[in-house]
Amino acid sequence: MLNKSLKMFFVVLSVLAVFFMVGCNAQSESSLQNQSAIEETSNETNSLYPLVIEDHSAAKVEIPSEPKRIISLYPSHTEILFALGLKEKVIAVTKYDNYPADVREKVEYAFEDALNPSTEKILELNPDLVLLGAHNQELIQKLRDLSIPVLQFDAQNIAAAYEVIEKLGVATNKEKEATALIQQMKEKEDRIVKITSKIPEEDKVKVFAAVSSDLWTAGKNTFMDELITIAGGINIVQDQGWVQLNEEIVIEQNPQVIFTTYGYYDPTAVEGIKTRQGWQNIDAIQNNQVLELDNDLISRPGPRIIDGLESIAKALYPNKIK
Repeated sequence: MLNKSLKMFFVVLSVLAVFFMVGCNAQSESSLQNQSAIEETSNETNSLYPLVIEDHSAAKVEIPSEPKRIISLYPSHTEILFALGLKEKVIAVTKYDNYPADVREKVEYAFEDALNPSTEKILELNPDLVLLGAHNQELIQKLRDLSIPVLQFDAQNIAAAYEVIEKLGVATNKEKEATALIQQMKEKEDRIVKITSKIPEEDKVKVFAAVSSDLWTAGKNTFMDELITIAGGINIVQDQGWVQLNEEIVIEQNPQVIFTTYGYYDPTAVEGIKTRQGWQNIDAIQNNQVLELDNDLISRPGPRIIDGLESIAKALYPNKIK
């Protein structure tokens, strides 16, 4: 009886040993596979760098390795980085960055002077990539002389905005995410264009966009003019670039819709237009079509610029754009 029990004990022990060995081998094999996958991903990342990006200053900038400490000194660039899932790598922005809403609390530092930031502070933050926008060439060169990789982009139309998103995706190893974001934006733009492109010329709404109380406005070849045109509107300004109109021209052109974009610093912007002396017979004022636009949406060439386009189209054609 004892011999039989001992035999049974050794049989069970042998079976357990086999299971243990199989489990160890499987675990070891799984660990090796995981380690191999990690190494493969690391090798793929390393193979991307160094890479060269040509920016809007016509410079060909070398990015030696995947950026891990990025300073963004242009709000639209910041929005792009966060949309690409890079919030953990953005270490500094400007006081004007407000999207995502808590962006300034997420970073190590927020520059007070966005156009002339302290180069000493930039050096102290030890970035491996600095992103600039409408900055002067002197600052760009000063930072490059310090051997800091600097990319300067200042998109002036929707096509250029897509290009910036694409290039920032390449520079930060987020090319797939950038491609997906651009596709999403283009699909939304196409839905809007599909509707507004069918509006007969005689039915299009005449628009005046006031960007300040002293009647500065957007003429041809400006971002605002492009958004108004794609949205199916007719900009009353035919001059090129940013111009200051006199009141007689606005009255004579008789816009059906007036946009203001400066309400973020002047809460009386809309009321000021409505009560402007001599403007009472303008169609936009008679029909209560003086509307405030979100300046961030229509001025930042980033992921939300198509939202800005949509807001203009909805304001012009509320029955067509839902």
